[in-house]
Amino acid sequence: MAIKLNCWEFKKCGREPGGAKITEYDVCPAATETSANGINEGKNGGRICWAIAGTLNNEKIKGTFAKEKFSCMNCDFFKLVHREEHINAYEILTPMQLQTFRANRTKVVIHETRAE
Repeated sequence: MAIKLNCWEFKKCGREPGGAKITEYDVCPAATETSANGINEGKNGGRICWAIAGTLNNEKIKGTFAKEKFSCMNCDFFKLVHREEHINAYEILTPMQLQTFRANRTKVVIHETRAE
């Protein structure tokens, strides 16, 4: 089984916690987005970075999905994850879908906690 890299490991951007460029660019939201943990077998948002606002692309912080969607679709890391996870590029998880996923995940965790 191949090791699946997170975006900051693949791109070597230095924006992960403790990374070399956090003083210049701050910590990337993909590296700290715990509600996305496990999606595509990544740590936090590390394998769904295209759906998280404030990620880095070509040394520029990106903010809106609709505006940057095609930029993300041309990213080597995006293509790698889609090949590894067998995801159709037209079925990508959007920020709105990620928000729904997070809300549902929170409901499940709360429900499981109360049931114990």
